[in-house]
Amino acid sequence: METSHVMFNPETNRREIFTEVTQTEKVSVKNLSGLTVQHHYWRDSTGELWVDFDHPLENVQADFAAYRKQLGLMSPQEIRELRSNLGLPVREFSEKLGLGSSTVSQIENNQRVQTGYQDNLFKWAKGIQFDAAVSPENPKS
Repeated sequence: METSHVMFNPETNRREIFTEVTQTEKVSVKNLSGLTVQHHYWRDSTGELWVDFDHPLENVQADFAAYRKQLGLMSPQEIRELRSNLGLPVREFSEKLGLGSSTVSQIENNQRVQTGYQDNLFKWAKGIQFDAAVSPENPKS
């Protein structure tokens, strides 16, 4: 059953009827291509697909999650919980790892994907044995 809503479209400056659509798409993140991700859209009366006006990064963040899963990288939530469990603010946590605080903040807020090196630092801080052979350049088979 399709879900339809009347929403305000800021680009057309008027209220319109939109129908919710999900579709499976192949995407690339960094140098990893062919990731299969479920994307969410709203279709207008002309058939054009729009991202969610209230959450425009929703599909990008789904792409990031698929990328992290494929490479076995920690999720933003896991990194935030690690830092919290260590009792460290972002700035201090970042300094201890030799990373910029804005970088760590962006990763924790799912606005950026960590590199393999950065993920190894997070895993090291958590005490996890990490696989040095796995990186964005050398993904798991």
